[in-house]
Amino acid sequence: MMYGKDNYGASGNPYAQFQGQEMGPSKPLMGPPQLTTRTRINLIGVLVSLFVPWFVFLAMFALWSFQLRYSAPGKVLTITIILGTILGLFCLYRVQLSCRALWGNYDLVERGRFSVWSLFIAITAIVAFALGLSTGSFNYSEHMRGIYDVQSLNAYVEVNPATMRGQELMDAGRVQFVSGANVDLNLADGFKNTDVYCVAPITLNGASLASYDFWAVGKNCCSDKLADFRCGAYKSQGLKGGVRITDDVDRDFYRLAVQQAQSAHAIKAIHPLFFEWTENSFDQMMEDERAGYQVFLMSMLGHFIFQAILVAIAVTCFTKNRFE
Repeated sequence: MMYGKDNYGASGNPYAQFQGQEMGPSKPLMGPPQLTTRTRINLIGVLVSLFVPWFVFLAMFALWSFQLRYSAPGKVLTITIILGTILGLFCLYRVQLSCRALWGNYDLVERGRFSVWSLFIAITAIVAFALGLSTGSFNYSEHMRGIYDVQSLNAYVEVNPATMRGQELMDAGRVQFVSGANVDLNLADGFKNTDVYCVAPITLNGASLASYDFWAVGKNCCSDKLADFRCGAYKSQGLKGGVRITDDVDRDFYRLAVQQAQSAHAIKAIHPLFFEWTENSFDQMMEDERAGYQVFLMSMLGHFIFQAILVAIAVTCFTKNRFE
């Protein structure tokens, strides 16, 4: 018979032959859910990934924006090449390891919990290197270089535009004019080349001069057809000063504007010098310098936020894919 005695064994139990064998862990039918192990966030990797690329950005920005670039450009270039080579080789090494992993030679995370973060740090450090160099160079050309040029020149006080000539102040960086010196708005002119380069001669109490060698200048603060100079402290009363314009490109266009003024008003400018018209030349230079440092602070904060966003995205991806 199908259910004979031999099938039940000596005890008469049909399952006696399976007793004592391992059946695997049993799960309770009821009760609280069992806890599962969650992937831990690599806190050290997160912190290093946040601050190392940021420090690279700050280093490159400072190198290419401030005094060292002006006084020792060769050193700045050498440091940049060395740092860029180190970062580039490290990034290539990490990318090469990742490519081998994708081809199946070994796991993407290799051995060790910092491997995936090392690749992330290498790539974002290269990005920080490029951003720091470009933004630092922009700040240097737009704000800091002109300041360092002026600081390397001499400062003069009691400059009389009626009796002094431009050749006497070839090395002038900052000047303070005598009382009564002001711009002659009737002789102003402007030259347009994308921007409008505005010029107006500095005279003494509006007197006619044999040669107008001192000029107040500015960009996009006048019309190229009317004598309507509105640059700098043109409305202010009292003592006036000037900060020398040292940018070669701007200076060439201001010279063309002066030539137009000479033709339009039949005046002479034997050796014209160009100044940013201001009440106090020292205060104006300090204000221009502060503008450069404000760009640095804004860039520093902006890149930190940018890097923090990248790290947050990386944490989400790495924990989701269990790369940690």
